[in-house]
Parts: sequence; C-alpha cells; structure tokens
Amino acid sequence: MGRYEDDPEQLFQLETNLLRDTLLQVHGIGPETADSMICYAAHRPMFVVDAYTKRLFHRLGWLGEKASYATIQTLVHQALPRDAHQLGELHALIVQHAKQHCRAKPVCLSCPLSFCPAYGR
Repeated sequence: MGRYEDDPEQLFQLETNLLRDTLLQVHGIGPETADSMICYAAHRPMFVVDAYTKRLFHRLGWLGEKASYATIQTLVHQALPRDAHQLGELHALIVQHAKQHCRAKPVCLSCPLSFCPAYGR
C-alpha cells in the first residue's frame, strides 16, 4: 500500500474488492477497520460489523453467538440496498442503541425493541 500513503483519494479509486484486499494487507488493519474506511472514508456500500452488531443480532435471535463477520455482513448486504449512506447510518444507529440499551448487561426497560427475545430478562 506504500504507493498510496500520501494520497488516500488515489487509494479510494481502486475497485471495492481490490481496495479491501489492499487495506487488509496493512499490518493492524482487520476487516472492521478496512470496512469502516471503505464505508465512511471512501463512501462505498460496505456494512461494518462490530461487537455491538454481533451482540444485537444474537439477542434478536437473527444469528448464533458464533456467527462470523462474513456471515453477518452478507446477511445485511442481502437484506438492504447497497447504499453507503444507509449502511453507514445503520451501523451508527446500532452503535448508539448498543451503548444505550444493548450493553453487555442489557438495559431492557427503556429499550424500544420490546419484540426482542432478550427484552426484560
């Protein structure tokens, strides 16, 4: 990736899969960081999977606790339009929801997702 270090716009001109592969070759950049850069900096339709997403989707009963990053990302990509703004907004809303309600120890009484199987436990 050395040839792009001084010009992220040149890096972001790569096709999305090549951009992701290039970012993943950088020491310290994993799928979550690469996808965050693709979605938020390059403005490409890429859903970012993080611990909050995994926790929420598991509690909603949509996925098992051990679901992989790729499985979760594919589920979202298949369910929603490939729109960078929408996917970024969904991720941001999940983060906000998890910080307020779906914590490691859930705060269900004020949670707006009363249909959640974990609600009230």
